[in-house]
Amino acid sequence: GDCEPLEGGAGGGTDGDGIGMQICVDDEESPLHNAELTVSSTEIARGNIVMANPDPPDEINGSTSEHFANDDGYVSTDAQSRKRKLANYYPDDLVSLTHLHEPAVVHCLRKRYEMNQIYTSTGPTLLAINPFKTLRGLYSEDAMQRYYERGERGPADDDGGDNNENYLTPHVYGLADRTYRDMMVSLELVGGGGRRLAANSDIKVDQSVIISGESGAGKTVSTKFIMQYLAALSKRSSGETSSGDSSADASNKSDIEQQVLQSNPILESFGNARTIRNDNSSRFGKYVQIQFSHRGALVGASIETYLLEKVRIITQSPGERNFHVFYECLQGGLDDDELEKHFLSDFTAEDFRITSCSGTYDRRDGILDEETFADMIGAFDTMGFSAEERADVMAVTCALLHLSNLTLLAVSADESEIDKSNNHLEPALSLLGLTVENLNRGLCYFAIQAGREHHTRSLSKEKSEK
Repeated sequence: GDCEPLEGGAGGGTDGDGIGMQICVDDEESPLHNAELTVSSTEIARGNIVMANPDPPDEINGSTSEHFANDDGYVSTDAQSRKRKLANYYPDDLVSLTHLHEPAVVHCLRKRYEMNQIYTSTGPTLLAINPFKTLRGLYSEDAMQRYYERGERGPADDDGGDNNENYLTPHVYGLADRTYRDMMVSLELVGGGGRRLAANSDIKVDQSVIISGESGAGKTVSTKFIMQYLAALSKRSSGETSSGDSSADASNKSDIEQQVLQSNPILESFGNARTIRNDNSSRFGKYVQIQFSHRGALVGASIETYLLEKVRIITQSPGERNFHVFYECLQGGLDDDELEKHFLSDFTAEDFRITSCSGTYDRRDGILDEETFADMIGAFDTMGFSAEERADVMAVTCALLHLSNLTLLAVSADESEIDKSNNHLEPALSLLGLTVENLNRGLCYFAIQAGREHHTRSLSKEKSEK
């Protein structure tokens, strides 16, 4: 409604500490319709009273299902027109809000979310809201092509005007494209000399993307989409600038791009788990470094992981699971011959301590463990794991299942040993290639180094079990 400032003071209707405001409510749906309210300057200063941004008129607003892409990714011409007009009320960039405060930001994000617009910019930062459903078409090849073409045209062709058919809304592909092109522009400015020459100038060639958020926000998926887009740009760069390369060189570049993308299934199997809030929660942090040539072709990558939640191996809260790989092995991943080879033919996830302590064995997101296991095995092949290396990885993984069921016996108050009658001992020793003496020394003893002297001491049963 209309607002009129009031002078502060004892008789001014405020709390006497400054300028207040008299508000005339014009809202037929409100019980305060036509009422005149006085708001003190203190309440305004505290942020308890904020100015709302205008809502769009009915002729523009319409039904939310018609605004933007529906679940099938279809966008009508009329919806495109409404989308551009609604940008004045629920802008793609929160900086464009007339009144920028927390309620206005939340309201704008909510309205955009209702219209399947899960991406919103706030300056150079991209906000993403997990849609908890598949938005088909949002990450299609066509979508990737549109953002690539927008990047080729440059920002001048994307001003967001009502009549600009080339305008594209914020997207993780747009962020990846801008990052890549900023790197390429910087390389051109240093004459293609790369990081070594850039180190002697004020031009920053390297680009960084920080992906953060709470559990279930979509960090893992966003990382995969960025890597997917960068790999696609690398293919375009290779095709456009390396037409004279031999078929072997082209195949090698393709292999590198696939290896960068195929690292994800392996990391997710061994580092992700079901939690209360998220069925595919990454229980570790990772730093992904992707290297490009001066022509923009992807030439390599390295991934460093840190802060792995190791305690999850031995205990999980109710409603949560251990790392995916254990259930993948036991619930359809390994065939009968592999199960027998790893001494698992007669066991299920309910039979091992590290997979049964929470009483939770399945996933709620509809993803099957046997399917993710197949993805992991395919990723092993793409990443160049030899058959022997893959067998060793699976042997250690299955050995952990058997080790979790071992029992210890108290020899004395401060000494213990492995229970040799335990049925899981021989499978664990066979898979790890250890003797019972070596395993017993590793579990029931600890070493102390004092200067040049080394001492070995035994552990009590309680300490060994920890």
